[in-house]
Amino acid sequence: MRLKSTLLFPLILICYTLSAQVSTTEAPKISAAGVGMVTAFPNAAQITLALKFIKPTLREAVNENQQTARQVLSVVKRYVTDTTSIKVSLIATDKSMKWSNALKKEVFVGFESSQKIIFTLTDLNTMQNFTEDILKTRIYEIETVSYFHTDGAAFVKQAQELAVADAIETSKRIAKAANVKLGSIIYIETQSSPANAVNNRANSESFQTYNKSMGGEGVSSSGQLLNFTADVNVYTTIID
Repeated sequence: MRLKSTLLFPLILICYTLSAQVSTTEAPKISAAGVGMVTAFPNAAQITLALKFIKPTLREAVNENQQTARQVLSVVKRYVTDTTSIKVSLIATDKSMKWSNALKKEVFVGFESSQKIIFTLTDLNTMQNFTEDILKTRIYEIETVSYFHTDGAAFVKQAQELAVADAIETSKRIAKAANVKLGSIIYIETQSSPANAVNNRANSESFQTYNKSMGGEGVSSSGQLLNFTADVNVYTTIID
């Protein structure tokens, strides 16, 4: 037992010494947060069109869906520069049921056929004409209109630069108020990435057109103003 106690003592002493060295050699620093923001109106929109038909037989429902899809695609291709970017889902089929108050149960009303067509409109000036043309077809609804800017990544980079400048200005102001001198910047960190700019979107409500009646809030041609923001933290040493 005496031998074990003698061996452990110098190990504990060494650990304590190393810890003391780290804590005493850390340089004093100032941490300042900076925020940058760039605003822009969207210049493009990703549009999702929904097709849905209910017929007595499955064949009728699918045939109606296919015929309408061809009409819709002929309209879309007139407004899309890169037609290879148009995405068309597979046709989904199902039974359509409806609640009967008289029978107090779900009753079969027909077979349902549905499909989605997704594409990007890069010229928002044509939105009104496109909407008028697409409503002449038998689409079920304009499901979503997601507005964005094709230069979003560049705007985030600009916002990052503004955020760094804001953080540096804050560091200088704090140092002056505290009557200390700033040294060099140790490091800068940020969680803002230009890759996330694709998620900066403004969505329009659905525009339903079934039975030639129209619901929802309609489709706007410009969307809302988009804000591209960036946050950074700048760490700067303090000179004694």
